[in-house]
Amino acid sequence: MVEEIKADQLDLIVGSSKLVFVDCMAVWCHPCKTLGPMLEELDEKYKERGFKVVKIDVDRNRDFSMKNEISSVPSVFVYSEGKRVIFDDGRGKRMDRLVGVMPQEVYTEIIENLLSLPA
Repeated sequence: MVEEIKADQLDLIVGSSKLVFVDCMAVWCHPCKTLGPMLEELDEKYKERGFKVVKIDVDRNRDFSMKNEISSVPSVFVYSEGKRVIFDDGRGKRMDRLVGVMPQEVYTEIIENLLSLPA
């Protein structure tokens, strides 16, 4: 089960797991409700390999939301080996989050690629 955390718990969780997806969400957000079950399934499938998903409610963690400039939900931050992952969008733009609901294959590919990297 994906745990909802407070922003001040994030460093501890990121430091104790190989790979973490942080689902920045809001209770009123319909796309967040679509993404939630997909991330639950991935959390269950990959947890034995060091993968974890946590949720942060952007409305209850406003300082975190402002600091990370979250303007759209859902937004997913990816942390590998304690560091935030920066993505290339394929057109040369670098991004530090996945915004919106992506096909499940996108999340699965990221997990598979990052979990296969040597520690």
